[in-house]
Amino acid sequence: MNLIKTSFYTSVSTAITFISGFIVVKVVAVKIGPKGIAFVGQFQNTAAILTLLATAAISTGVIKYLAEYKNDPEKRKRIINTAFAIVFFSSLIISAFIMSTSSYLSQSVFKTKDFWLVYLLFGFFIMIISFNVVFLAILNGLKEIKKFTIVNICSSLTGLALTVLFAYTWGIEGVLLASTATAILIFLINIYFLNQLGIKWKPDFRSLDRPVVKMLSSFSLMAVVSGIVVPTMQILVRDRIITQFSVADAGYWQAVTKISDYYLSFITSVLAVYYMPRLSELNSKIELRREIVAGYKIILPIVGAIAFLIWVFKDFIIHILFTPAFLPMKPLFTYQLLGDFFKIGSWLLSYLMIAKALTKTFIVTEVLFATSNVLLSYYFMDNYGIIGATYSFCINYLLYWILISVLMRKQLG
Repeated sequence: MNLIKTSFYTSVSTAITFISGFIVVKVVAVKIGPKGIAFVGQFQNTAAILTLLATAAISTGVIKYLAEYKNDPEKRKRIINTAFAIVFFSSLIISAFIMSTSSYLSQSVFKTKDFWLVYLLFGFFIMIISFNVVFLAILNGLKEIKKFTIVNICSSLTGLALTVLFAYTWGIEGVLLASTATAILIFLINIYFLNQLGIKWKPDFRSLDRPVVKMLSSFSLMAVVSGIVVPTMQILVRDRIITQFSVADAGYWQAVTKISDYYLSFITSVLAVYYMPRLSELNSKIELRREIVAGYKIILPIVGAIAFLIWVFKDFIIHILFTPAFLPMKPLFTYQLLGDFFKIGSWLLSYLMIAKALTKTFIVTEVLFATSNVLLSYYFMDNYGIIGATYSFCINYLLYWILISVLMRKQLG
């Protein structure tokens, strides 16, 4: 499946995710306000870290090696069986941790123990959530893009329905519980598709393959660093805003970053669904250059155009997606959107590090620039207020793009 076809399927899925996501944000903004947006961001970041640990961060490796061994059915079977076994053990450990520390997690994340039930239920169902992640990685690696798209669409629509229902029934606690409830329903859809493909999803510990474990673990290290560093960075910045300014200001910052997440979700979907498997299977530097150049010609202009339109119509967007209470976020758009452009420009190159298993380079750059983003955020917020968080985001990704361009020259010849 080429870039154009992949883009079509992912665009359909992403369009629905885009619309569903903004409806969810609107509901939370109207029902709870800026505080609710900030709390949702805190929970999503911690949930992302815990889910990553529960999957042992193997999903990227599963995608890569299923794509790489596309002509070896036996190897693919061993990869899938081993992945299920790894996730079963990892999620069991993380589940016990979350359930036993639910009150502590609530206190650490929300500064209150009131949301202990949210973490308790999340921990109880973390195995289902983790299997969903691996199921999607398998569909991606096998290039079953249609099935992959259907699962994502179902997830978006189910999440929308449950979030709206739970928000009006239980308030912010309901919103936080909705993602866990959604995962339970999506699990059934994933099982249906795996059965269609003749894949036994139940862990078979006798088929645990040590060489495959070693292969997947090489990617786990990169995924763990990326999956923990980025959410932790956002938590630190958000905590600083709450402490130095207010929860409402944290909600404004979260709202503008949420807009970025949703409109860039199309691009990141294409990168994950098409680029990751494609770059993994290419060994010729000429072909690698051709793919990268194609990405810059097609993707980067789209990002620039959408970012410009969002900047022009930011007043309208705030009124439509949020409420007049969110108007103070208007100054945050300019450098956030410019940073988005630099971010995608750098990611088109940085995916090479993952595809070619450049573990050391990836980890060093991720940690370095995550740290610099936090430090720059603190500095600029101390001197310019909350808008300083967007200054640091923009400058950090520009510097990252420059460095990655230099580092990846050898890979492209």
